[in-house]
Amino acid sequence: MSDEQNRADERRHPRVENLQLVHMNQYIEDEESRERLATGRTLNLSRGGMRIELYGSVPLRSRVSLSVALDDHIVEVAGEVAYLEVIDNTKSVMGISFDELSEETQRIIQNHIDERLTVG
Repeated sequence: MSDEQNRADERRHPRVENLQLVHMNQYIEDEESRERLATGRTLNLSRGGMRIELYGSVPLRSRVSLSVALDDHIVEVAGEVAYLEVIDNTKSVMGISFDELSEETQRIIQNHIDERLTVG
């Protein structure tokens, strides 16, 4: 079984392909201090996290915040870099595991996923 299949088996939530612009900030010293880091795009999305492609990278297990447009909403989420694949000197792919989300953010993400699951 491949690593990708193993990761898919471990996932608790269905993922949908999703191409949206994303802005990421890395937490520096504490939750109050952030540094603007990178812009990229989402590759897929689930209730528990997202896979993103960025220009730049941050270390595995880094704390990050993300802003992403989902339908008519700009969603702000925080989480941790759970997966990191450096593509080249300028680009990387990261898996972000979300922290606890507000009910409103959960609803927006779930609606976005449901729309894509029913279309696909």
